[in-house]
Amino acid sequence: MAESETEECGVGIRGVALAVDSGVWFALLFAAVYAVAFVTGDVRVRGASADADLSGLPAQVAFLLWLALSIEYHVLLEHRYGQTVGKYLVAIRVVADDGTNPSMRAATVRNVLRLVDVLPAFYLVGIVSVLLSDRKKRLGDRVADTAVVRP
Repeated sequence: MAESETEECGVGIRGVALAVDSGVWFALLFAAVYAVAFVTGDVRVRGASADADLSGLPAQVAFLLWLALSIEYHVLLEHRYGQTVGKYLVAIRVVADDGTNPSMRAATVRNVLRLVDVLPAFYLVGIVSVLLSDRKKRLGDRVADTAVVRP
């Protein structure tokens, strides 16, 4: 994919994709909490409902599991397809600076650095990085040599 055939994406469209991916994150949170609750015996079933009540170490484990699953969701889909579900639905994709899908390393770096981009809240570091970048790159994209583009 030649660079002249693409347009770098700014904050707005990336935010829409992120909002869609937040739904996936919620499903992953549900899976992580109930997986840990099942293993620790903290699931309570009443009639047709099941409640997970985690605190202390099990809650921390569930949070770390969710964090790992959320990062891997982005890493695997961006490496393999160049897109998460959210990016697919808004027709944008992640590419390496040479226009190919990002390598596993690049996808991992850009998504681990998402933890910095989200600081201090509401993706402030990431938004400022995109706004100050000539190629609309957040910190993770700059370090990983990737960009988010509209084909």
